[in-house]
Amino acid sequence: MHPGALLNLRRVLALPAIAALSVLAACGSESAAGPTDHSQLVVGILAPFTGADAVLGPAYYAACLPAVRVINAAGGAYGHTLTCQKFDTRGDPADAVPAAQQMITNNPNLMVVVGCTSDEASPVVPIMDRAHVPHFCMTGQSEFNKSSAKYFHRLVPPDEFDAYAMVGSALFKHNFKKIALVFGNDPGSQAFVDPATKAITALGGTVTINQAITLGQPSYRTEVTKMLKTHPDVIFTEALGGTDATYLKEVKTLNGSMIPVMGTSATIDPAWFSAVKDAIGVQDLVNNFTAVDLGVSFSGPGYTEFKTNLDASKDQFADAPKYSQRGSTLHLYDGIIMTALAMDLAKSKDRTVYNPKIIDIGNGTTGAVEYHTYKEAQDAINAGKAVRWVGAGGPTNFNQYNNSQQGYILVKYDTSGGEVQYDTLSQAQTNQVITAGGG
Repeated sequence: MHPGALLNLRRVLALPAIAALSVLAACGSESAAGPTDHSQLVVGILAPFTGADAVLGPAYYAACLPAVRVINAAGGAYGHTLTCQKFDTRGDPADAVPAAQQMITNNPNLMVVVGCTSDEASPVVPIMDRAHVPHFCMTGQSEFNKSSAKYFHRLVPPDEFDAYAMVGSALFKHNFKKIALVFGNDPGSQAFVDPATKAITALGGTVTINQAITLGQPSYRTEVTKMLKTHPDVIFTEALGGTDATYLKEVKTLNGSMIPVMGTSATIDPAWFSAVKDAIGVQDLVNNFTAVDLGVSFSGPGYTEFKTNLDASKDQFADAPKYSQRGSTLHLYDGIIMTALAMDLAKSKDRTVYNPKIIDIGNGTTGAVEYHTYKEAQDAINAGKAVRWVGAGGPTNFNQYNNSQQGYILVKYDTSGGEVQYDTLSQAQTNQVITAGGG
């Protein structure tokens, strides 16, 4: 069967599940006087746990575990305890649609969803919005810059800004002029290519080659040979699932030594570090690799609460502590906390009632005081005080499209895989690249 026909068949078969969403959206209402039950609520992690982008799911699962631990220790969200549940999209829209439908159909006590990457956000965000499920997505697609989805939230910049930060780092900090673009052929990775190309060209640089490489291949010898013939100053890359490791190992072999490599924020990941370290050696990785990452400080009481509970979650997920400096993990943790506080504020587990309160918690309302730990924020709400959450990832500033964006830091790895900040982009430099790229 033709792939397009197969996808259409899946969509037809999924129609009954879609029809059920309007029924589910009305579930879960409670009176403002207090919870009528103390049922456990589900935090859904809708992300790739298998497939080429399987490294993404664990980073988002690692956000849920400490958040649930913190909230449950304080008596729950409006008296309801939480649990984490994974829903595997396989990084493929054809698999993500039924996964999202089944998640909603089988979980009437679904509280919030995190994940929904660029691989699958386009088809699943409308499903979750129709079902009135708040969701915090790790998609960088520009279509969500002005999203009309009322239950959609994004705490990270769009991919084009990630691309602009890489261009600014290359041109302004390293004086790299000739740039090879080596990105996976998945939708999430390809989202960086066009904005990077426009900005590089507009600022006087050169794209020596643009390679959309198929993920998960045993060898990229042909592609590496072509790339090396263009003599780039640096390689821009995001190719997950071991692909970068294979590609860069062959770069070192065929070139006789490594050349500079710059990654997106998704390459600041323990699985990526481990694979590439084994492929090219830790010293070559430390000496030749840099990346851009979300502008977080990894400090303060909100971060301390997150990290303490992340470390304590290793009995549920042994690799959890490795995500203490993964920006996306921090931000999704904050999203879950904000949703729980929104329930406390609304005094309801009805998603249609507490969803608007998420913005009030994130941005703060008139007279709001900043709080950094869940219990103190919950106590303040119960005392009738206005609260603004400033947690592990720092302050949020939602706009009218439920997008909150921060700046970027320039980072590299140390020999143990820890993230080391070595510089920042000034606002003037960032604006220059954004303007050049048409952002």
